[in-house]
Amino acid sequence: MGTLLAALLLITGCTPAEAGRATVTPTPKGPGGNGGLLVGARWYVQWVTVGGRVTTAPPHAAAWVEFGYDDTARGNYGCVPFKAATTVTGTALTVGRKTDGAAPARHCPPWDRAFEEELRKLFSGPLTIHQRVDELTMDLKNRRGDYIAVKLMWPKGLFGSRWRLDHLIVGDSVAPVVGGEEVYFVFHRDGTVTGRAGCNDFTGSAAFGGDVLSMSGLTRTTHRTCSQELMDQEQRLLKDGKNPRSMQYRSLTRSFQAVDDSQGLDYFGYGWAAMSDG
Repeated sequence: MGTLLAALLLITGCTPAEAGRATVTPTPKGPGGNGGLLVGARWYVQWVTVGGRVTTAPPHAAAWVEFGYDDTARGNYGCVPFKAATTVTGTALTVGRKTDGAAPARHCPPWDRAFEEELRKLFSGPLTIHQRVDELTMDLKNRRGDYIAVKLMWPKGLFGSRWRLDHLIVGDSVAPVVGGEEVYFVFHRDGTVTGRAGCNDFTGSAAFGGDVLSMSGLTRTTHRTCSQELMDQEQRLLKDGKNPRSMQYRSLTRSFQAVDDSQGLDYFGYGWAAMSDG
């Protein structure tokens, strides 16, 4: 009986405890309204407006802020990192004491330093939260009407949650992925990625830097078999010819995609969708 059970599990690609599966980390709850959209996600700064004068942020999402569920925020002014005490409600944000980190070893251009000073002054004290266009874009406005324009950079629960691979982008076409919730990625803050490629679990490297995701070394950690269609797809997913692959990514509230367009029209990318908790 034990031999038969082992054979059946090998064919179906399961184990009694399903030990290879990554578990979903429940997403904490924040306030409602616009403040609830801010908390738990990372936002990059697009520009600041002071006295009607617009100053554009440095490129590649160098200036950003991530709002935690513990009344803190961390971010980067463009060159210098910071941490701050924050209180977020449905419509307002209060920024308390801030601690700046060490200046980077790399040179910070004068234009970026000037932007940093404006952002540092604006990101302080009481601010109201307004949607600019939709729930992906917010303005953090002070009492004088000056504001910080931010846009969603990382969706809620990016790390430690399962993201179903919804489709692949190949050239100018979108290829659906078979296998449903059996094909998912779990990104981790330490720069690793785990998940399931349809039949087998895998691990690899996945580092988010600015607006670029670099992913490499996707390697099977199990050796199960299943349908030929899933096996062929898994082979394509884990045998990417370009290693590492650097992709520019963009996010919606419950999905994000990353695309490598360095080869002109012959570009490649992934599209992920959030999986439900539980």
